[in-house]
Amino acid sequence: MVTLNIEHDTNGDNRPDVYDYIENPGDKMLTEMLQELIDNVELCRRGIGSRRRALFLMGGSGTGKSTALLHHFRRMPEFQPRVNEYGETVRPLLSLEAPKPCGTKDFAVAILDAIGVPSKARQTEGELYATVKTQFRERGIIFLHVDEAQHLRRHSSSQAILDVQDRIKTLMQIADWPLHMIFSGVPDLADLLKGGDGQVKNRSLIMRFVPLKLPKDRADIQRVLTDIVEGKCGLMLPEELRTDDFLGRLCWANNGSFGEIVKAVQAACFLAMSKGKDTVDLRAFAFNYSRTSGCLPSDNIYTAARWSEIDPDNSVADLWTPEKKGRK
Repeated sequence: MVTLNIEHDTNGDNRPDVYDYIENPGDKMLTEMLQELIDNVELCRRGIGSRRRALFLMGGSGTGKSTALLHHFRRMPEFQPRVNEYGETVRPLLSLEAPKPCGTKDFAVAILDAIGVPSKARQTEGELYATVKTQFRERGIIFLHVDEAQHLRRHSSSQAILDVQDRIKTLMQIADWPLHMIFSGVPDLADLLKGGDGQVKNRSLIMRFVPLKLPKDRADIQRVLTDIVEGKCGLMLPEELRTDDFLGRLCWANNGSFGEIVKAVQAACFLAMSKGKDTVDLRAFAFNYSRTSGCLPSDNIYTAARWSEIDPDNSVADLWTPEKKGRK
């Protein structure tokens, strides 16, 4: 079981750090949606809240959704631990990673494990969820974040999905307790929103983290490159890395995934600094890509003439075992 430790960001000397958070293009909308959940908690306590008590955040691997969530959890005070009137520390946010596989009973056990409450194998699913609800109230947990939430989709059958939806719905309807839920995961997570007469979808806010593309997202890719190379690493950025051609290669090599683009720029900077250089160049990106993709030299997206015709997902396709043909 993986749980996340949420604390305020600190940078006491105010110096730029290479691992400082890089603003994601989806941050503005994400902030607005999280604030909507926060505001709705207070409205629910007054009996006038919206029934939309869940946020589904979906995007491909490496798009930066989990990093963005963690950043905002640390930044927004409503998610932070506080001391109540009895001197007890209350942690309003419980953040966990869904195990795999994760049936509805597994989900309840995972929540209790994250809280630190032991469960018994002989407990029924109903008993487990009753304990979960009691623990939420007693511990003051009003936000539940489930990462890798697509694991809740253990089976693709409509009945299996309906079972998960029923459990999610019951958690959003705890008597006299305004629990709000945040689910993050890959696009398969969207299956939990289909069918069931919209019982989960109609109670949710939904946001996509989509891949970046040129020319639409040129400014965001350029910002990441400049911020990391010049601002955080103090290196020089040559003109050849400011061109649309290079930005296109950078985006294409990383499937447009924001988080992977950030990592690629950081890795190129680390390589340059390890060599004692004051400039990051194309060779650093090409070298790192060859090591992480295993591509043939002719298929290196940073150096190939017709790079847009290369599929980075097929970088080792020439080594794949051929499928055996059936006997005739």
